[in-house]
Amino acid sequence: MRVHLAIALTGASLLALADFASAQFFDRQPGQNFPNAAQRFGGNHSENIDVGDVDNDGDLDVIVGNGGDSGPQPNRIFINNGGLQAGSPGTFVEQTNTRFAGVPNDTSRDIEFADIDNDGDLDIYVSNRGTTANGGETSRFYINQGGTQGGTIGFYAEDTNARWGTLISVPGSLEIGAQDGTGAWRDFSCDCDFADFDDDGDLDLFHSSYGPNINGNTESRIFLNDGAGVFHELWPWANAGADIRTHTMDLDPQDLDDDWDIDVFMSSRDSQARVYINNCYSPIGDSPFTDVTQTALLDTGAALNGSNNYEGEFTDIDGDGDFDQWMKNYDGGGGGNADRILRNNWIPSGARTFTEISFWIKGDPVVDENEIDFLDYDGDGDLDAFVANFLGTNYLYGNSMADGNPIGSGIFHRTGTGAGGSLATGTELPTNGTNGQTSLDGECADMDNDGDTDVLLANDSGSQNRYFENTLGIPDTHAPTVHRWTDQCDKPVGSSTVIHVSVRDNSAYYIIGYYDADLIYSVNGGGETTVSMFSQGGQQFRGVIPPQSGTVSYRLEITDRAGNTGSVGPRSFVQSGTTYTNLGSALNGTHGSPAFVGTGTWEAGTPGTLTLSNALGSATAGLFIGFAANPTPFKGGNLVPVPFLDPFIFVTPAGGGPVSLPLPVASFPKDIPCGLELVMQWVIQDAGATAGFALSNAQQIRAP
Repeated sequence: MRVHLAIALTGASLLALADFASAQFFDRQPGQNFPNAAQRFGGNHSENIDVGDVDNDGDLDVIVGNGGDSGPQPNRIFINNGGLQAGSPGTFVEQTNTRFAGVPNDTSRDIEFADIDNDGDLDIYVSNRGTTANGGETSRFYINQGGTQGGTIGFYAEDTNARWGTLISVPGSLEIGAQDGTGAWRDFSCDCDFADFDDDGDLDLFHSSYGPNINGNTESRIFLNDGAGVFHELWPWANAGADIRTHTMDLDPQDLDDDWDIDVFMSSRDSQARVYINNCYSPIGDSPFTDVTQTALLDTGAALNGSNNYEGEFTDIDGDGDFDQWMKNYDGGGGGNADRILRNNWIPSGARTFTEISFWIKGDPVVDENEIDFLDYDGDGDLDAFVANFLGTNYLYGNSMADGNPIGSGIFHRTGTGAGGSLATGTELPTNGTNGQTSLDGECADMDNDGDTDVLLANDSGSQNRYFENTLGIPDTHAPTVHRWTDQCDKPVGSSTVIHVSVRDNSAYYIIGYYDADLIYSVNGGGETTVSMFSQGGQQFRGVIPPQSGTVSYRLEITDRAGNTGSVGPRSFVQSGTTYTNLGSALNGTHGSPAFVGTGTWEAGTPGTLTLSNALGSATAGLFIGFAANPTPFKGGNLVPVPFLDPFIFVTPAGGGPVSLPLPVASFPKDIPCGLELVMQWVIQDAGATAGFALSNAQQIRAP
């Protein structure tokens, strides 16, 4: 269980809240929070920073991905001195030599925490860039030795070869070792992200590629987790005609259309950003993902204009529930690099489009910026923005929505100058040379457990990385809210019940992923049972209620890292009855009455069979499926599923013995309406029957 820090409100902090004092950031590098020059937080060519609690002691530790274009360098890990270290939270000691023992130097673009083996501790994935000369480089898995590994938590061992499973589209020439379609392989990658794309309770991997020398000629790929932390390629993962060869520098998994599966919004440095919609909850026959960029962006006039679209970041900017996108350097008209916000029109309008908004960002310097993160630096409950600048000063934008300003006056106002009609004039970030290097990445989190959000900054070119400590001291008192959660209807016994929840809060998505989300349920008025929900990515969590019988009541609690808890519920459903109901109406054939039975719950991903026996051998048979039972005279008997869909046709075995068809739930859409009833019946050509056709009994199936 994650340890949370409950922040007590003092009189001074209450006064600060009342006065809405401006936040002030102070540079604590070098020599303060990362105190030893030999234990260097900077001094490398740093591409990316990630934060996570590697030893599960309640504070956030730091990893830094180094190398990039500058050749192989060591990736580094820094342990927070709070928690188990019993020191001062927000000060760090490098422990690369011990916790990363044996880790090779890499040309890393991205480094990510993710619990890939579902054992309750954070593993690490490193994306490496590769070059034309070396034919690409393998990206690496480092496994936390706690949990199922049975070692010391927070110490890592490389396990790259064992974590890459089946390869399908990867050319044999890119495989490391034997060209047998399995194992490690080389690529040209910048950003890779984890999310539960197939909604089975483990983290899958979207592995982006921009090709050698960022030429945009290499496919991005998806790998599905087998549940034990081995990744097998899903191919093809997108519809025919989809553009999956891009100049991708950044991608974000998120549920764009509120259907419980995780979609992907991808930035592309020198070509059009892409939108891929997940079809996990879509009709049978759809590809796993569909590229909807044409209708979502191009047809609405929200196309990329120029280049240098290094990154995009998502949050609900306008408060309507769906995820909008802040796109870096998206409009290059006039030779500049103007940022743009793409407003999501999915909810509540239902339109699968984005609209480009130019006036929501005030004071944009229109320079070459690299990355953006959302944070609530002033504790007012709305999300501000920190921008890492590739060619100069990093900037902070204040969000004016909590102050009641109309959206028409702009939402984000660059602090420090009042430029562009900005409502924010206070200087918030350091103004000396510490805030002017070639910055590639920011990470916004409460590193010292004092309740406000600090900023970590990755700098290229051998410059020191930075720790900008927020010294305002206003604690986070804003509880997470629930955007939507599963409203389960009554269902048959025998299957588990998956509950989803989509969370909103005043933190970046990667911090919300570390929240505690609890599913609390009771059966028939009995005692409550608590299930820890799984973080699926994109601010979404998944919990499972085991099969029950009776009335199930359930509610949710979501707790952020400051100890604030939001709750919803209860809701309830009744789990009773069976999946199959025999409606009769069989009509004899040569071997008597054909018998139709079914097994399984019709829950997506679970096994089951449809079995026909006593049918004539080598006969043409059709499985008729309808949504209602309306017995209608047919060939001397009654056809029950009327009206019906196109029947499924096959030929019975030559011997006439029973035939069992696998229940095709793997291809079912996962959003079969709860309580949907289907009626099925077999029709068999049989000269020995009254009118040349025999009928099985009909079965009514009730979906879970």
